[in-house]
Amino acid sequence: MRAYIATCVIGSFAFDKEGNLLESKLFPKDPKLVAEKLRQTRKGNLIPEEKGIADALKARGFKEIVWNRKAKLSGISCVEEKDNLAEKKLSSEFRKLALDLRWTNTQSDINSFLSKVNIELTREEIRKEKPDRILMRTIAVVDELDRQLNTLTEMLREWYGLYFPEAAKLITSNEKFAEAVAKYGFRESFEDPKLSEAAKKSAGMNLSSEDVEQMRAFASDLIRLRTRKESLSEYIEKVARAAIPNMSAVAGPLLASRLLNLAGGLEKISKMPSSTIQLLGAEKALFRHLRGEGKAPKYGVLFGHPMVQQAPKNLKGKVARLLASKLSIACRMDAFSEKDEGERLRKELEEQVGKLNK
Repeated sequence: MRAYIATCVIGSFAFDKEGNLLESKLFPKDPKLVAEKLRQTRKGNLIPEEKGIADALKARGFKEIVWNRKAKLSGISCVEEKDNLAEKKLSSEFRKLALDLRWTNTQSDINSFLSKVNIELTREEIRKEKPDRILMRTIAVVDELDRQLNTLTEMLREWYGLYFPEAAKLITSNEKFAEAVAKYGFRESFEDPKLSEAAKKSAGMNLSSEDVEQMRAFASDLIRLRTRKESLSEYIEKVARAAIPNMSAVAGPLLASRLLNLAGGLEKISKMPSSTIQLLGAEKALFRHLRGEGKAPKYGVLFGHPMVQQAPKNLKGKVARLLASKLSIACRMDAFSEKDEGERLRKELEEQVGKLNK
């Protein structure tokens, strides 16, 4: 004989093939406890109520039990069927069963209990670590730091330019400029021959020691911010290689994280066609084109990928298309499987791009 077992929010139940109730084990009205039992069943684990029902059925001579997931019991055959008879029965009649078995007296009580259990289940889902969300928030911080650093360094150039304008022109690197101001401050202290010579006949204002020290302190703050940005970038690379290995291998950890942030998460980007991935970050240009105000964009943030950067101008769009196609495969692998095929995908991309350049 065959029996069908399934579990819902009010308990575990067994039915025969005609849908008649054979055995039942009701849960206590404790939302936290019920939520934990439901979590265990979703993981494929047997809970005591299900084990008790199976033992009772075995004693009654039932030799085969059908579950909505894999299960193992000694002395009885277990068959896995998705949406089995018991599952369908419970989904449509669990409210009637709750009233018939006197688990509750009113429908409003059932609704209230359902809400409490769902709150507990949702709370647990929120607590779960989601690496893609961590990457999205961190890359957003890094990009904002990068923008602010560029803005603040330009402001430092203008500020220090009042005192030593020649230095602002001779030191083109923002990073080196901040380091120079923080280290030397006073124009007479510069050791570089060109800067030292320029300081002797500088057209800048003669400022007080306090004015220069304030500039030095601000430059030191910029250096600390840059160090923090670099530290966060290293952290992103470490997390991305573990959480999204395929996307990281194809696009690089930082660009892959940027794509996640623009798409809204790993699940969302995994459902996007490659043409949408190709244009992530170019939404404004795309809308301008749709309004008839410009050309259609060929790429968004993918422009920052080395292969797109190094491609001839007439091939950049084709390279971006090939890259987006590989990323479409990579993000699906990261979202729905544990396979790490990143190196293979990257090599295939390199071969395809190589053929374009011939």
